[in-house]
Amino acid sequence: MNASSIFSFGNSFVLIGWILLVFLPDWKYTQVLILNGVVVFFSILYSYLIGRDIGSFDPNSFSTLANVKALFQNGDAVAAGWLHYLAFDLFVGAYIVRESKKLGISRWIYTLILPFAFMFGPVGYLIYFIAKTIKNKSMALV
Repeated sequence: MNASSIFSFGNSFVLIGWILLVFLPDWKYTQVLILNGVVVFFSILYSYLIGRDIGSFDPNSFSTLANVKALFQNGDAVAAGWLHYLAFDLFVGAYIVRESKKLGISRWIYTLILPFAFMFGPVGYLIYFIAKTIKNKSMALV
């Protein structure tokens, strides 16, 4: 499988997890399928891509912005990086749903947060953190 195919596949496959989070957040298998299925599968693909190029890996690749830009001239590195984003953003989305349910945050609220986690992972987490803080403060007032 080449990097371009893995990239395209990842873009489609990750939607399974996001669809489960949005439409079936209470299904007993949603978290299991996402964390032990989709995220683990992406971890395997990521490891495969990294493993193919590990011989040419230079630890200094992450030391400067210029080095990171140079690293991402390689198709395998870009596909691996993209899988990294997809896996971690989905992991954050699953966390948001799981923790929101524990805290009693409305499904409507956490569902509105999920697109931000999907497209801009840290922004989605920040919005969740704000919602959680507001929820905790309102519970303290009761």
